Amino acid sequence: METGVDKGLGAVLLCAALEKNALDGYPGRYQGTDINPAAGFLLSPPYNAFGEILYGDSIESLRRIPSIDLFINDSDHSSEYERREYEVIQPKLTERAIILGDNSHCTNELAEFSRNHKRVFLFFREEPADHWYPGAGIGISFIRDECP
Repeated sequence: METGVDKGLGAVLLCAALEKNALDGYPGRYQGTDINPAAGFLLSPPYNAFGEILYGDSIESLRRIPSIDLFINDSDHSSEYERREYEVIQPKLTERAIILGDNSHCTNELAEFSRNHKRVFLFFREEPADHWYPGAGIGISFIRDECP
């Protein structure tokens, strides 16, 4: 599940991985959301056989999803909206679900969510060399397996 699809390059990448997983006996399905009805135009054959774009408000789309193994937050970059997405998906997360937060260099919402739900939070900062963009970062939230 990805919120904020834009052109759909990430959607194509994830659907290509889902195609490979299906060939190995592990089927899955991609769903992305975007408020822009023109978003996701890159998600075309053969990749669209493994996923779809839901258009409209991501909070409303997320409410209709029964379960989530991978959640990528990249929609509205306000703290409040990010927090609302995490609150909506929390009961839908599978036991080994992973959350990626594209806004973790600007807010602490994923870190707080992780702390409140006993999840591990890691942050990876981009450090572009000789580039005008100073870099951002991504947060990752997951449940740590206990060693036997």
